[in-house]
This record gives sequence, structure tokens and C-alpha cells, in this order.
Amino acid sequence: MSFDQLAGKVAGMVSILGGQSNSNALNDLRTILRWVHTWVIPEQVAIGQAWKAFDAQGKLVDEELSQRLDAFAQSLYDNTRKLRAVA
Repeated sequence: MSFDQLAGKVAGMVSILGGQSNSNALNDLRTILRWVHTWVIPEQVAIGQAWKAFDAQGKLVDEELSQRLDAFAQSLYDNTRKLRAVA
């Protein structure tokens, strides 16, 4: 993907890891998205030890993580609306 697909778009970042939570990949991705003129919201979610966060059916079982993801989604929605109003 390049400028053609991403310029002027709003993005949020989530990473899922098998081990400990680490934001290095998200920090690098944030830089890359800015280079192609994507608006990246400030919130990001790194889900470490994902095998603990979901049950066998893939349902999220961690209530705190669920709340973080809800806040993340709300921020993505709010920021998208704000930027559309300006455009």
C-alpha cells in the first residue's frame, strides 16, 4: 500500500503477540503511516500473551482489555468524524 491508498485516511494500530506486550512494532508502523500521509490516532493497543486474552471460540475474556479496545474504537470513530468535518 502507498500514498494512493492511505493518504488522508485515519488509522488505528493494534498488535497481537504471543509473548510479552511490546510497542516497538507499533512505533515503527506509526512512522511508516505518517510517511504516507495517514492520520494515526494517538491510542494504540498491544495485546501481549494473546492466548490468555481469548477463549477457544475467539471471544475476548479480558474485561480490562475489552474496555481498552472499546475506547480505542471510539477514538478512531471520533477522530475520523473530526477530520471529515475539516476536509
